[in-house]
Amino acid sequence: MEGLFTIAVILYLLSIPAALAFRRSFKTSIGIGHILTALASIALLAFTFASIPDVLSGKTIEFTYDLGVAQIPFQIDGLSLIMCFIFGALGLAASIYSPGYMAIYEKSGRGWMYITIYSVFMLSMILIVTIANMFWFIFLWEVMTFTSYLLTIWESDKEEVRKAGWKYFVTMHIVSTLPLIVAIALLYADVGSIEGLNFESLAALKLSPVFYALFLIGFGSKSGVVPLHFWAPEAYTVAPSNVSALMAGALEKVAVYALIRTTCFIMKPNETFGYAVALLGTVTLTVGTLYALKQTDAKRLLAYHSIGQIGYIWLGMGVGIVFIARGDMYSAFGAIALASSLYHLVNHTFFKGLLFLSTGSIFYRTRSRDLNQLRGLAKLMPFTALFTFIAAMSIAGTPPFNGFMSKWMIYQTTFLSGNGLIVFFGVMALFISAATLASFIKFYTTAFGGEPTEFTKDAEEVPSPMLIAKGFLASLCLLLGLVPSLILPILLSPGAALAGIDVSGLTDTNYWLVTIKAPLMPTGAESYFKPLLFATLFGVILLGMYLLFPVSKKTYRPWTLGEPVAMEHYKFKAINYYEPFEEYIHPLYHTGHVLSEFGSALIGAVANAYVSTATALHKACDSISRGIAGVGKAYERKCPEVYFDEYFLAPLVKIARVSGVLLDEGFMKPNAALTIALVILAVILALMVL
Repeated sequence: MEGLFTIAVILYLLSIPAALAFRRSFKTSIGIGHILTALASIALLAFTFASIPDVLSGKTIEFTYDLGVAQIPFQIDGLSLIMCFIFGALGLAASIYSPGYMAIYEKSGRGWMYITIYSVFMLSMILIVTIANMFWFIFLWEVMTFTSYLLTIWESDKEEVRKAGWKYFVTMHIVSTLPLIVAIALLYADVGSIEGLNFESLAALKLSPVFYALFLIGFGSKSGVVPLHFWAPEAYTVAPSNVSALMAGALEKVAVYALIRTTCFIMKPNETFGYAVALLGTVTLTVGTLYALKQTDAKRLLAYHSIGQIGYIWLGMGVGIVFIARGDMYSAFGAIALASSLYHLVNHTFFKGLLFLSTGSIFYRTRSRDLNQLRGLAKLMPFTALFTFIAAMSIAGTPPFNGFMSKWMIYQTTFLSGNGLIVFFGVMALFISAATLASFIKFYTTAFGGEPTEFTKDAEEVPSPMLIAKGFLASLCLLLGLVPSLILPILLSPGAALAGIDVSGLTDTNYWLVTIKAPLMPTGAESYFKPLLFATLFGVILLGMYLLFPVSKKTYRPWTLGEPVAMEHYKFKAINYYEPFEEYIHPLYHTGHVLSEFGSALIGAVANAYVSTATALHKACDSISRGIAGVGKAYERKCPEVYFDEYFLAPLVKIARVSGVLLDEGFMKPNAALTIALVILAVILALMVL
């Protein structure tokens, strides 16, 4: 099975020289490159599906890449396999979608560069979640960070893009990479070798609680939890939409994986740490969603919702860690809570990826992201409207879409926990889900409802490959909502491994029923949901309403007492949707703005201090170097015989230098001059050897 994994890695690597070979043609380089990345994604999905039986039986897939100078160990369990699934599926959709969308940037002529960065970015994420050594983990983590930064600033000629990219780059290195490097340096000091940084070796150590804090900060900032989220809205907004889909749908999930891997598998689950994660998750889902409610830039709205949905994932993860740390039957219930978190992680990858691709489709045809300008696109882009509706209903948590199932499991694990604080977290999550629905009512109705405006009147449906990519993700949103039994067994495997006991007695999944039992409650409560039955009944009700109350096609103008009023004045703009509510919670927005400005200023100050320190050290080292060079020259004058070969070759060096200058100034083309200079240099080196 590892052969399929290796094929995926090779195909990603092959896409780079393939794109480079056709670098003179933007479309060809991107097209060829993405054909190979699509094949790589298919190979990764094939590896994932082929590995499921072994992982469900409790086996771990282990293999090593021997590079000669280093041996890189890999270890793939249920948690890694879940990540491979989302990278394969979202990567396939992005590979199909991107050639059409990237035509926007054809004038840049950097198709080969885009494919190179894209492939390294995707490959780094895949390797991070399968690697079994902390040294290689942090190396790949930095590769992932740097390549995502390069993709974010793809339109670097725009000032807002450069500012957003700088904020992302500096924040990631100071708040994310630095704590992780400190943690790994401490681990290395303890084990004394790179081989000792293997996950299996580290799991045998008794590590300080300080590592919980270092991992929480390092991985929390990458996943965008409040208050370390301030880089995300700008980065997701300015990046190309296909890149935004990958960053929000995949990159931030790597941080969730890493937090679980380090604090639960390498270290032991800690109850206090679990409460901290659940608290941060609740704050994040609240702040992120309420900030999304006021946005009128489509991508910025989605960026804040990415923050909010990460909060749901962290809430479920925190509850799972709390109960797994308690042990016994508590740990079995914690495994279910962790599965609900991973379920939402998978679902968020698909509906958020679909939303960013849909927003990219709107921008592709209208060159606008402003919801105040967009309207009437459902008539002009019907398939995009349908797929966006599925994604919007999924993220809002409405049945029978996938977002409802994972949120329902998160709610039930909090409500059935028997813990007052955790129940409160669940109530907050349920309330905020209503705000999510309100936000996407605004998003969908302003972009797709009503009559086309001057910004949208010439829009038409996007090319077929872009529709196929969105249709693929939309089908996953439906499938994982209607038939959760397809994925729940693999989602339960990480928690079951941590709990060390069989959790099958607390869950029952089949095509018609999902059951969660609560042994922690005195009454032994249970929760049931039948997604397919609900979808069938709901469909019958909708069909009956359509037949009994047919939609009228007549239109009526508002009565204006005879006063001529332009229809434009009747249109409800996105900025006005929830204005009274926004005014009511204005103190929250103001406080958040102040804290964001403070955070940005703090990051800027740290960056400036670093640059100033580095500059001062450079000058000091340069002075020391000049001093040493001066001593060397003085010694050279006293002992010229030591440098006899230099005196002998000096005339040849002067001839080569003068010849190069003359040739470069007009006697020959620069390429020819360079060739001759290299030949002369080769002769000089040969004389030195002789």
